[in-house]
Amino acid sequence: MSLKHKQKLIDLLVGTDDYLSATEISEHLGVSTRTIHSYLNSLAPIIKCTGLSLEKKTGLGIKLNGDTNKVSELLQTLEKQATLDLEPSDRQQIIFKRLLQGERVSYLDLADQYFVSRSTIVKDMKAIRETYSIGQSSFSFNNEGTKLEVTERMLQEMWGKYFYVSYSKLFGNPPYSLIHYSAFIKDELFLSNEAVNVLIQSVEELGTKYQLAEYYRIQLFENLSLLYYRVSQDYHFEGLSGYIFERVTELDTYYIAHDLASHIQESLDVVFSTQDILFLNQCLVANGLKQDLVLEGHSYFEYLADELIVKIGKIMNEDLSEDEQLKTGLLHHLVPMLFRLRNDITLTNPYIHEIKKQYSMMFHLTWYVVVDMENELGIRMPEDEIGFLMIHFQSALERKRDIKKVLIICQSGLLTTEILERRIKQFLPSVHVYEMISEEKVANVDLSKVDLIISTVDLTISGPPVIELSSIPTDRELSDVVQRMNDIFESNSHSVDRIYDQDEEHPLIHSLKNRLTIKRAHLHSESEALKYLTKPLVDAQLVNPDYLDSVFQREAMSSTAFETGVAIPHGNPSYVNQTHISILVNEKKITWGKEKVDVIILISVAKEDMEHISMIIGRIYDMMQSRSEVERIFINQSDQSIYRYLARHQ
Repeated sequence: MSLKHKQKLIDLLVGTDDYLSATEISEHLGVSTRTIHSYLNSLAPIIKCTGLSLEKKTGLGIKLNGDTNKVSELLQTLEKQATLDLEPSDRQQIIFKRLLQGERVSYLDLADQYFVSRSTIVKDMKAIRETYSIGQSSFSFNNEGTKLEVTERMLQEMWGKYFYVSYSKLFGNPPYSLIHYSAFIKDELFLSNEAVNVLIQSVEELGTKYQLAEYYRIQLFENLSLLYYRVSQDYHFEGLSGYIFERVTELDTYYIAHDLASHIQESLDVVFSTQDILFLNQCLVANGLKQDLVLEGHSYFEYLADELIVKIGKIMNEDLSEDEQLKTGLLHHLVPMLFRLRNDITLTNPYIHEIKKQYSMMFHLTWYVVVDMENELGIRMPEDEIGFLMIHFQSALERKRDIKKVLIICQSGLLTTEILERRIKQFLPSVHVYEMISEEKVANVDLSKVDLIISTVDLTISGPPVIELSSIPTDRELSDVVQRMNDIFESNSHSVDRIYDQDEEHPLIHSLKNRLTIKRAHLHSESEALKYLTKPLVDAQLVNPDYLDSVFQREAMSSTAFETGVAIPHGNPSYVNQTHISILVNEKKITWGKEKVDVIILISVAKEDMEHISMIIGRIYDMMQSRSEVERIFINQSDQSIYRYLARHQ
């Protein structure tokens, strides 16, 4: 339980003579009623020690009794206890916020304040630099301590990262709701109710007028709040130069930024500089306000959208050229996306973790699709942007293939559920597992969004059809499911075809054994492993010497490691002369991004084979869905078994 929540809970109880229900308190704090009861139980001993008492009455709620003059003593006690009980990550968050607020901090003073050693503070500062990707040059040092010395743009970007980390840590997920996130930022920056209301109203009006998605509204509110907060403290953006300064006043959105700034100035008594308004305009474009202009003669963006559609269609063996919804969606996304990339503006994708886990194959295929666009425009696309694009492609594919959405309900633990999901995907490739949940959570799921329920427990519900299955089903059981699904979905054979059947005799797959290298070694780092796998390819002229750099660049943008202990690095197809797969089974796990891996599969695909890459990647993804499968195929079997598996000659 955070100190902030404890203080807010006490403030709520002190601020009224009436009883407050757990529901009322939970709405104020943004947590569940169960959490509120847990909070109250943890606070009870401290409240009692200060001479106050909690009174609970059934049907009425909770009330704080006693001398209210002792409240300040209670809050001081809470703060001291919180300081003693701080987790390292919490302490690092507090220190970083103090730095963001312009404070010069002394290691010795921090050690005294948080009751830890100076060496612990040194570790905290190192963790802060790593968490927020801050270089040593961003700090100034003197006898009085350490201080952040960065540009206004960099500082506001750091504030944004701080918000993201703090919110995710506090609530267990990234911000999904503008109202909820605005309350969080209000508390962090001590903004007035008036300021928050003006900023929310401004964002909602823009969002409605320009049909902005919720994640754009959340990001825009964050930008506006930080800009207002800093300007109100008399901090402004410095003169902008280069592309932004020369071209931003020509953008059609500049007048919107100017009007928005004028409205905030009049409402909240602040004054924006010209540079502040230029930055505000960048925020508007980066958060989607160009989309109403896209379809009015932007032939170059139409060309880019058409190219992407053709490429993903070839890779997935589907003609998506007639999907107007896909083209319109891409056009609406490409203009602000390219503006962001050209001007080093970051937009965090709040769903990136779920995207990489649930749609990992499509995520990596999307990267192959955008490689040529990256080369043509001279940009590098981060994983957040690839995730946004992937959503458009995945949605189009589901529309084209009429992919059925399945909800899995499992009584057993997560491991069993993951095994069940993997088995279903192997037999039913055109099924999209909407979610995997336990029986108790059925009431919280909108069943209208799924076409079928597969359950390992007895269910009595109204809604989509239910098929019962064992927790770890046999091939026979899954074959029965295929038949039942055919009956339910009117024999839609496309939805239940076994994967790869149509591609089994493709020359690329047939010759895979000659395009595959398997090595076993004892290496110590990601860099060493990539060089080890790439050198033989360069020596054999299968790839160009520049290929290794492109692999490193790809990893720098987004790690290709998975929690099952596998990494699937890949580089720019422009540097590949002949498609090849290089597999390294390492003796011990090595650090790869944020994961530990011992199986590395370097996928080197030539441009002429790009449209068939899904066949290769599909097989690889099959065997990396669980750690037990990885060990069965790679760790515990011979090289020949791996050859047979990939070439489907089992």
